[in-house]
Amino acid sequence: MSTNPKQDQQGTRRARRAAERQAAAPIRGSGSSGAGRSPILLITALVGGLAVVLLGALVIMQGSGPAKVDASGLIAPTTFAPAELAAGRALGKADAPVTLDVWSDFQCPACGQYAEIVEPVLIRNYVTPGTLRIVHHDAAFQGERTKLPYDESVEPAAGARCAAAQEKYWPFHDWLFANQSGENKGAFADARLRAIATNVGLDVLAWDACRATGEQQTAVRSETAQGVANGVRSTPTMFLNGESLVGVRSATEMGQKIEAAAAAAAP
Repeated sequence: MSTNPKQDQQGTRRARRAAERQAAAPIRGSGSSGAGRSPILLITALVGGLAVVLLGALVIMQGSGPAKVDASGLIAPTTFAPAELAAGRALGKADAPVTLDVWSDFQCPACGQYAEIVEPVLIRNYVTPGTLRIVHHDAAFQGERTKLPYDESVEPAAGARCAAAQEKYWPFHDWLFANQSGENKGAFADARLRAIATNVGLDVLAWDACRATGEQQTAVRSETAQGVANGVRSTPTMFLNGESLVGVRSATEMGQKIEAAAAAAAP
């Protein structure tokens, strides 16, 4: 019986290609789509996933720790109230003939304009010479709109009161107004308040303990209610020797009123 060498060679090649295709085909399991995957790849993926989870948890823990202070983005005030004239939330001589009671909210943009533009002029021209005494009061209105447990009007005001316990109300006041950034947008989140406390030079642990009692937050809300009872409906509202002044007035206008009040108070 004779054979055809050419047919034998073709059959051999077909058999070899079939064997190669079978060897290259993935192994299919009966019920698991991952049965043909390499155990080494599975282990590598699992370890990588755990690493990502652990790294995320570490970042969260570091960001939420009570000792974490983020001072990024803070702006130093351009002017500071004279510390030697400060007494708690008041600035100026106790026997000054004119008193300016200022009801304001640390979040209020108009209050910021007054504090950064008008007040420094009044301090230089009238507080330092002894004509004027400025007394700040809390009218924490803006944070009430959110109805959130953390009130960005109440908390900075409470922080300022706790700074006053360390005789640093006014530098804290100056840092707060220099770092306004919209209302209820996180400018006075706890981490930023703690960063301000650090920049002011407070004993931050003692300051934290003061805020943690909740007494100063209660005092802020109580004074806000007192202001409403006295006719304060918006901020800033000021009383110059009893005369009500609502909204921001220019330093020139305020100066004229202060001089007139001083003349009226003279014997």
